[in-house]
Amino acid sequence: MSTITTFDSTVESLLDLLESIQECRTQLPDFQRGWVWDDERIRNLLISVSLSYPIGAVMMLQTGNPNVRFASRPIEGVDNVNQVEPERLILDGQQRLTALFQSLKLKAPVATRDKRDKTIKPRRGSIGKAADDE
Repeated sequence: MSTITTFDSTVESLLDLLESIQECRTQLPDFQRGWVWDDERIRNLLISVSLSYPIGAVMMLQTGNPNVRFASRPIEGVDNVNQVEPERLILDGQQRLTALFQSLKLKAPVATRDKRDKTIKPRRGSIGKAADDE
């Protein structure tokens, strides 16, 4: 029996990828851990993106194989009112993609924590300040 495997290293624009996440066409397999990045890691990622530095690879699993089914969920911050079946699942790159999605696509402050593991509660005019810095 011969099995043919196809690999694809498609280059996709960041905007297209983030829109795919927003539309729930790209989701997480349910077994992935939650989002845990702090504000410093998010800032460093945004600096790298703005300077066109490489930010690492992302690995996806195309869905549709009736013999391999994973429960899925949208990444944190996505409003999942449509209950769309995903076209692909994020296997590696969840933290980076969630940080980029929340930073660049949401019209709300990023829900994160500082290095001391304190929740950041943005106030009007002070986005990015920790709650205990008030």
